[in-house]
Amino acid sequence: MSRRVTLYLFALVWLVSAGMLLQWSVFMYKVVVYDLEITTFAINNVLRIFLGVLAFGFGMWAYRWKGTLFVDLLFYGSVALLLFSLLAGESFGGATRWIRVGGFTFQPSEVVKYSLIMYLAKLYVLEGKTNMVRVFWKSIFITVGVVSIVFAQPNFSTAIVLLFSVMVTLFLLGATPLQIGATTFIAVLISVVGYFRFEHVRERIAIFLGAKQYTYKAQQVVQAKVSIVRGGVFGKGPGMGLQKLGYLPSADKDYAFSNLVEEYGLLGIPGGALWIVLSVLLITWIGLWAAQRNPDPFRRFVVVGFTITFFTFSFVHIAVNLGVLPPTGLPLPFVSYGGSALVANAFALGYVFRAVLDASRSHLKRGIR
Repeated sequence: MSRRVTLYLFALVWLVSAGMLLQWSVFMYKVVVYDLEITTFAINNVLRIFLGVLAFGFGMWAYRWKGTLFVDLLFYGSVALLLFSLLAGESFGGATRWIRVGGFTFQPSEVVKYSLIMYLAKLYVLEGKTNMVRVFWKSIFITVGVVSIVFAQPNFSTAIVLLFSVMVTLFLLGATPLQIGATTFIAVLISVVGYFRFEHVRERIAIFLGAKQYTYKAQQVVQAKVSIVRGGVFGKGPGMGLQKLGYLPSADKDYAFSNLVEEYGLLGIPGGALWIVLSVLLITWIGLWAAQRNPDPFRRFVVVGFTITFFTFSFVHIAVNLGVLPPTGLPLPFVSYGGSALVANAFALGYVFRAVLDASRSHLKRGIR
C-alpha cells in the first residue's frame, strides 16, 4: 500500500478507536445510574461496527457503479424516508427525525446528505456536461428543496451545514464567485427564517452571545470548555472524566470532542485533541488529493462532495465544543454515538477510499515510468 492509503486508513481507524473508548467511558457511568447490563454495550457496539464495515465495503463497491439507476434509487429513496420521518417519524427533544424499525431507529437525514451529493454529480455529468455553471441553479434548487425538509423537522443546524457543504463543493468544481455569492444570500435568508421561526435557534444564538436569561441552559457551553481546560496536556485518563457524570449532556454525542479532551488532553492517545484534528485533516487532504487525480468527472464530484461534507460536519462539531460557534447538536463523525451517522459516514469514506486506492496506483505507475 502507498503512504497515502496507509495514512487514510490509519486516520479512519484512529477516529473509530477514539469513539469506541468514549462510548465505553460514558456507558460505564450509565451502567451505574440506570442499572444497565454491560452486555448491552458490547452487543450494541459490535453491531454498529459490523454495519459500519459493511457500509464501508458497500461504498467501495458503489465507486465502481457506472449506471444512474443506483443514484436515482438512493436519492429518491432517502428523500422519501426523510419525508416519512417528518410526517410519521418518532420525536425526541422537540424534533421528528427518526424512523423506528423493530428495536432500532435511524435518521434518514444522515443518508440524504450523501445521496444528494451523488444526485448532483449525475446532473453535473449528464446535463451540465461537466460544466458546473450550466447546472448550478438547478443543483441549488434541488439542494434547497432537500434542506427545507430537514429544516422542517426541525433540524436547523444539519440543514445549514449541508447547504454550506454543497456550496463549497460546487465552488471547487467550477461555480462562479457571483453564483456562490447569490447562494450565500439565500442561505442567509434561510438562517433568518430559522431564527424567527424556531425558539431553540434563538436560544442557542442568545446563549452563544452570553445572554443572562439563559444561564441554566448555557451550562452545557460552559461545561464543554471546562472539560477541555481540565484535560490539559495528557488528560485525566481513560474513564476518569467528570463532565459525563450529569454535568454535560450528550457527553457521547453533541459534546464528544470535549469529553475526549477531558480524558485524553491535548496529546493523550488516542483521544487527544491534536490527534483527532489531525485525523480529520488527513482524511480531508487525502480525499481531495484523490479527487484532483480522478479522470472520471462523476467520481471526482462525488469524492469532493463526500470529503467536504465529512470535513464540514467535523469542523462544526469541534468548533461548537470549543465555543467558537453556537450549539448545534451535530455529531463528530466516527466518534459520537449513533448508528445512522456511523453507517452513512462509513459508506461515504468507503467510496472515497476506493478513489484513494485508484489515485495511488496511478501515481505509483507514473513514478515507475
